[in-house]
Amino acid sequence: MAKVSFSKEDLAGNVYPDGEYELRLESFEPKQSKNGDSVNLNPVLKIVNHPTLNGKRVFDNMNTGAPWILEAIVHAFGLALVPNATGGGDLPGDFNGPEDDPAEWDYQGPLTGSVAKVMLKKTTYQGKDSSKVDQWFCSLGQSCNTKHPTGLAK
Repeated sequence: MAKVSFSKEDLAGNVYPDGEYELRLESFEPKQSKNGDSVNLNPVLKIVNHPTLNGKRVFDNMNTGAPWILEAIVHAFGLALVPNATGGGDLPGDFNGPEDDPAEWDYQGPLTGSVAKVMLKKTTYQGKDSSKVDQWFCSLGQSCNTKHPTGLAK
């Protein structure tokens, strides 16, 4: 009979010291939001370039209902939204799959493998601590005149 075991570190979850980190976007695991009016892109984000936490996962849902945050995230990865016919922008790359089933989407695009600088902050939700992205640092430099949101960790 197989045992399913967890280390003490696994059980602690993803709580890291508050501060600046670099995160690499590995992929997305999109799902329809609970109320059905948006999509949680659920990026797979891993800490990189850290002496002790390389490969540790940071969770963020990246909801399509907050496009100003998605723009900040794209800018943090060194890219811009792709201009679209509405005068707004699209995420760079494509989500292949049926439009009505985000769980079947497969992202193909330049965000995969990109690295962004973020500020992580410990939060508590329903008695459980975790580290959340409090700020995505824009890496576009002088070419960006967008005021990006801060204080995202709730």
